[in-house]
Amino acid sequence: MKKLSVIAIALTTTAGSAFAGNVATAPVEPVIVAPVVPVATWEGGYVGAQIGYAYSKFDLGNIDVGDFSENSVIGGLNAGYLWSLGNGWYIGPEFQYDWADLSVTDPDTGDEASFDAIARLKLIVGTEIGTNGLLYGSVGFAYANLSGGLTDQVGDVLDVSSDSSYVLSIGYDYRMNENWAIGAEYLYHDFKDITASGGDVNLNALEVKATYRF
Repeated sequence: MKKLSVIAIALTTTAGSAFAGNVATAPVEPVIVAPVVPVATWEGGYVGAQIGYAYSKFDLGNIDVGDFSENSVIGGLNAGYLWSLGNGWYIGPEFQYDWADLSVTDPDTGDEASFDAIARLKLIVGTEIGTNGLLYGSVGFAYANLSGGLTDQVGDVLDVSSDSSYVLSIGYDYRMNENWAIGAEYLYHDFKDITASGGDVNLNALEVKATYRF
């Protein structure tokens, strides 16, 4: 009896070892970690340049001089900063400086008045459009450098001087890559009382922009 028990134990051990040796070990699949793709954001500082076309209407408030319209290329530099408000919204200031070559001439006297440059300080509010777009509007302060003078029908010079105005704009920027963006912007200005006898200058500009974002 004791002999049979020893034989049974030996057979059981041998069978178990043989079964274990026949079980194939499952291969371990490698774990692939996906690269972390940074989420594009418009928050941060930027600098750039713009160029476009301006249409101006000089209403000089004098019945003899009358009104003049003049078109010109306009362009300059810009810099700004945007803060994120969450949910794809941004807000921040932007400074722009444009050079212009807008001038009007009185056909009767030959006197000229010119619109040489304009500086703007704007507050921008924008929202993300799609993956790479930013649609925005702005309101701000504009300061123009006007020079020259026009003579009225009695010989008095209507001096044209620098003046300030509000500026309104709407624009769209598209991010080309992490740092560079291009876009377009429409701006409207209304300068009041630019001469001694009153008068206004309405200025509309459409510009394309390129910015480097930090």
